[in-house]
Amino acid sequence: MNDARWEQYGAAAGLIFVILVVVGALIGGAPPSPDDSVRKIAQYYTDHTGAIKAGAFLTGLGSAAFLWFLGSIWATLRRSEDTRRLATIATAGGVVGVVTAVTGFALNAAVALAIGTRGGTASVNPKFIYLLSGVIGGMGNFGIAVFVAAVGVAALRTGVFPAALGWASLVIALGWVVGGFLVASTASAFFAIGFIVFLVWLVWVLVLCFFLYRPPAEPAAPAAPSTASAT
Repeated sequence: MNDARWEQYGAAAGLIFVILVVVGALIGGAPPSPDDSVRKIAQYYTDHTGAIKAGAFLTGLGSAAFLWFLGSIWATLRRSEDTRRLATIATAGGVVGVVTAVTGFALNAAVALAIGTRGGTASVNPKFIYLLSGVIGGMGNFGIAVFVAAVGVAALRTGVFPAALGWASLVIALGWVVGGFLVASTASAFFAIGFIVFLVWLVWVLVLCFFLYRPPAEPAAPAAPSTASAT
């Protein structure tokens, strides 16, 4: 099987990842702000127990698709000698990001499971777990920032992706870093910034999927040697 076909599979995996993550993240409705009261956060877990568990499962499936997509990005960046190191850096950042993200979802699912089996939140501190999941997910922001920035630098250095996408990648990476302030603050502003950057990043992933799926341009055929006319 040629590389073009594998890249198309990677593009399809990226699309599946976006669909699953969007559904998994939004199925439970609007989450509370980190600075909300314990009662409000506990009520969120109680009212959305099933949706939180379903969202965690869908996000787990999405993470598997993301790793497949990430493998295609790695292979694409490694084609040029100038970006082989960037390919490794991007992949490492992506793995860190997805591991921390699924850990955050797993913590939320654990609270939902505790509520479902014990009928209340007496056995857990919902706000602590909610903040812990947010902090772990916020740490993942830095990994995703590395992933996005490495792809952007590779695009600017070799043209593997359009230069405009390279510059946009650097801006998005900066947005991920700003959203990472969630690990040190419960301000709702950082929560909102992180969510907006997340949505923009999903669009960025879809753009990469387009370039992965697009078949490579066929090399131009060499011109036939001209024959000297008979005299």
